[in-house]
Amino acid sequence: MSRTPAVSDAQIARVLGAYAGMVDHILTDPQRWLGLDDDPPPTASFPARAFDALRDRALGEVTPASPTWRSRPVSQRVDWWVTRIGISAGLAAAAPRFAGALADRLPLQAALGASAAGLAVCATAREHGRTDPADWVPLLAKVLFDRDVRSIDPPIPAPEESEQRLDAEGEGEGEGEGEGEGEEDDSGRVATLGRGAKRAARTVWRLARAFFEVQNLLDERPRGGLLTRAIGKLPVVGVAGGWLDERAGIRKAARETSKLLP
Repeated sequence: MSRTPAVSDAQIARVLGAYAGMVDHILTDPQRWLGLDDDPPPTASFPARAFDALRDRALGEVTPASPTWRSRPVSQRVDWWVTRIGISAGLAAAAPRFAGALADRLPLQAALGASAAGLAVCATAREHGRTDPADWVPLLAKVLFDRDVRSIDPPIPAPEESEQRLDAEGEGEGEGEGEGEGEEDDSGRVATLGRGAKRAARTVWRLARAFFEVQNLLDERPRGGLLTRAIGKLPVVGVAGGWLDERAGIRKAARETSKLLP
């Protein structure tokens, strides 16, 4: 019986370094990468209008681009990011749950959840004053995989390289509806919610690729409760259960990160 090779700390640091470099761009310009700021047209479907109302109520008017943002308490700023990531990245990570339990057989499913939770780790650290992506790597390793890589200097790709990885396959603000199709369109269950949701889905799917090399560790990522996981195994309605599961994991990741920071 063959045994799965262990993943070394150096390998984890390298993977998370590439991931952190991309997340740095996302947190700097969330509207471009996570979408959700564009209003649906008057002819939009009911799900699109309902999602827009939920977004506006949850996120409020004060955003990282607001002049009063830094005057808000750290806890409120972190909560804003957790909500933002939970709505956009959490929904994108839950999209494969449309297939119910079959999603568990997809290697990408766990990677999607890890990429969404990792966003919360980096955003929480950033609001606590840790703005260097290299500082996020030990936190990511501890929160996502319960591994200690503090003794390793993580390689962070150049900003241009990180942005190119995010921009792969034609991603951009001016992207047409028919562009960038391929494996990302498997997340098309969120396409009916508008271009902002599709943009967020593509971003999370591209982040998830960074975790392919450490798939053996992804079951350690923060998750929701047993009930939401059970709902996530049901066809169609599994998207709702999957979203609640990933959103809970995102909140848990933010809490654990806050505890690790002074």
